[in-house]
Amino acid sequence: MKICILQVLHEPFDKRVFHKEAKSLVAAGHEVLSIVPSDGPVADTAGVTFRTIPVAKGLPARARSAGRLVLAGRHVDTDCYFAVEPESWVAALVLKLLRRKRVVFDVHEPIVPEFAKFFPAPLRPFVKWATVRAMRLFARFTDHIILTRESLATEFKGLRTPQSLVLNTNHLQPMCADIPAPLHERYATRPTIIHQGVFGDVRGSYELLDALKTVVQVVPDVKCILLGRYVYGDEKVYRNAVREAGLEDVVDMPGAVPFEGVPAYIAVSRIGLILLQPILEGLAYAMPHKLFDYMREGIPCIVPDFTIEVRHIVEETDCGLAVDVTKPEAIAEAILRLLRDPAEAQRLGRNGRHAVETKYHWANDERALLDAFAAVERNG
Repeated sequence: MKICILQVLHEPFDKRVFHKEAKSLVAAGHEVLSIVPSDGPVADTAGVTFRTIPVAKGLPARARSAGRLVLAGRHVDTDCYFAVEPESWVAALVLKLLRRKRVVFDVHEPIVPEFAKFFPAPLRPFVKWATVRAMRLFARFTDHIILTRESLATEFKGLRTPQSLVLNTNHLQPMCADIPAPLHERYATRPTIIHQGVFGDVRGSYELLDALKTVVQVVPDVKCILLGRYVYGDEKVYRNAVREAGLEDVVDMPGAVPFEGVPAYIAVSRIGLILLQPILEGLAYAMPHKLFDYMREGIPCIVPDFTIEVRHIVEETDCGLAVDVTKPEAIAEAILRLLRDPAEAQRLGRNGRHAVETKYHWANDERALLDAFAAVERNG
């Protein structure tokens, strides 16, 4: 089947859309073309053909990008449009109306609260109500809905549109043993903790900073890696806060690294952090990739106790600690507990690795993804 992926926000080599979904579809024999936001050309890679639209900067630009997707997608030779955001879902349904092609929608985030947050508080109840009604209408004209977690099925309950659960798990591979010498020299001999992925105030950057002030008093040689871009808030302001706290030798911010380089940073660390703050309603249902990154590399994780599905997995597998991440003292206590008790930390890490080996790995979710597209192809 010929599949056209439509994207407004996701970068060309997004971890889920490209490295997992697109590559899996190509490996299964499908022809995949991906229309992505980029300010420059994107070379065809791993069997995926790319076309580009301008990067959307701001909410009005995102709406315009949906129109650009319609214009670009209208002339694509495809059997199915694969949308991965609400805007691209709208574009895909317009294209279905114009071209009579099939549509698959991959739901990544809770759409209702994400959309409502752009409106004044008094209007949000009505916006949420209207958004749910629109989603249920759109779903009736969608051939298949893919969910990254079970909680995202709420708005589609009772509809006849087929649905599949495809989690944000990782490819199953051995724990990383090939750690570059510079990483080994800088971190292996020091108690190191890591936050992997985009970071900022809504992801606990300042709560972590305050927690580290406590941790460093007990474990002076602690290191903290913030691996990824600082996108929520001002990075310069945060770096100044790190300096003012006297933590320049503690906190490293190497920025984003290539997809293949991430496991080495996690493997050289002793604890993985997820510090989402309960600022936005939808974050309670988050399912970040980093959870499975930490589990795969066999390190324990510290996660927010308000997150429904993340906490469930951590408690089910006994692979980490769920704490009140709005309180720096709770984060510090959890970090110190795991650093002081390496045997317990290793036990939790082993549990996470075992869960990845037996259940939470991409081979299982890839099967669900391919089955979904096979059903779309059969019913076309």
